[in-house]
Amino acid sequence: MSAKLSHPWVTFASLSLLFFWVSAGTFSSLGVVLPAMVRELHWNWTEAGMGYTVLGVACGLASFAPAVLIRRIGVRGTIFIGSLMLVAGFAALALTQPVWVYLVGTLVIGMAFAFTTTVPGTHVLTGLFRRRSTVLGAYFTIGALGGVAGPLIYVAVQAITHGWRVYWVVFALVGAGLGLFAILTTPGKLEHEPEAEIPPEQVGPVEMIEGLRDWTVRHALLTPQYYVVVGAYTMYLLINTTAHGFAVEHLTERGISSNAAAFMLSVEALIGAVISVIGGVVGEKTSPKTLLLIAMAGVTIGMIALAQAHGYFLMSVYAVGVGIGFGLSFVASTMLLFNYYGKRANLELYSIMCLISTSAAIGPAVGGWARDTLGSFAEMFLICALAAFVMLVASFFLHPPVPAAARPATA
Repeated sequence: MSAKLSHPWVTFASLSLLFFWVSAGTFSSLGVVLPAMVRELHWNWTEAGMGYTVLGVACGLASFAPAVLIRRIGVRGTIFIGSLMLVAGFAALALTQPVWVYLVGTLVIGMAFAFTTTVPGTHVLTGLFRRRSTVLGAYFTIGALGGVAGPLIYVAVQAITHGWRVYWVVFALVGAGLGLFAILTTPGKLEHEPEAEIPPEQVGPVEMIEGLRDWTVRHALLTPQYYVVVGAYTMYLLINTTAHGFAVEHLTERGISSNAAAFMLSVEALIGAVISVIGGVVGEKTSPKTLLLIAMAGVTIGMIALAQAHGYFLMSVYAVGVGIGFGLSFVASTMLLFNYYGKRANLELYSIMCLISTSAAIGPAVGGWARDTLGSFAEMFLICALAAFVMLVASFFLHPPVPAAARPATA
């Protein structure tokens, strides 16, 4: 029984399903549920947007804790703690009356996201499979598809129950089951023995010469190119979370049904998932700078369309534009860092980028304040489009940085 439960593909299935479910119940669907919560509980949109901000900040800042816990109590113990937080967070949302319960719920769910998804998932899967890139690609794609399913699940549950509380109850119950499934199917100990699988890496003359061009973290952080790449990555996250938080309410205020608006978010997520796969393949032959330019252009056009949308055409333009941005921004930013600064500092530079990008969580809080102050979300979406355009222009002038030590030789 235990041997079957710990089969690598069973483990892959359990971790992928958990990632799918957590993705479905967090960033993609919270904005779909919020209009009903705001109306019933008589909140303002500043309070509603703050929950999105807390969710994003908690997810970002908690990303280091699972790595520490995995070393101390193992993957199973880490997922167990994360599953408890997941159930507690969704239960808090289901029971929400005062706004502070909602904020606590989003805080706990954000932490649970870090404890149950990418950190333990990538650690386990890279230890179980030799074809790591393929398996991780499939894992992240399944997680992204959760963003497609979340809004549709809410529409289905709301049609049956005519309320929003049962939706969170469903996520708590299913999350508990999937968390238990992941715990039972995850090996108690991972044997990382790369030397038994593949021979030691042989560094030839070409690789040695390329390695001399690698940057140190300190020197890379002094280059403006690093902050352009990080800025573009962060700006996309800020815009996407802001749009997801308020697009449904914005469109319903303009005469679009809430179901159609929720479906649009699912279409955007689906486009992003497909484009991310295509972008990974195309990125092998195309400059990541080109992919970043396409991503920022898509986000700019998409947010202008969302701000002006009154019907399905501009809604579709938004879904396609921001979906393309979703699919390409992660690939482009990651590859630009690697191409510009080499292997040696890549882990640290990528981690710092993820930490800085946590600041994107401020977007929904500002968006909610803008709605309460200005009376609509359109102005906020146009500001987002302008910010994306600024990053598009900055990205256009990107060029590979030259280490100070290499400049005299280059001259």
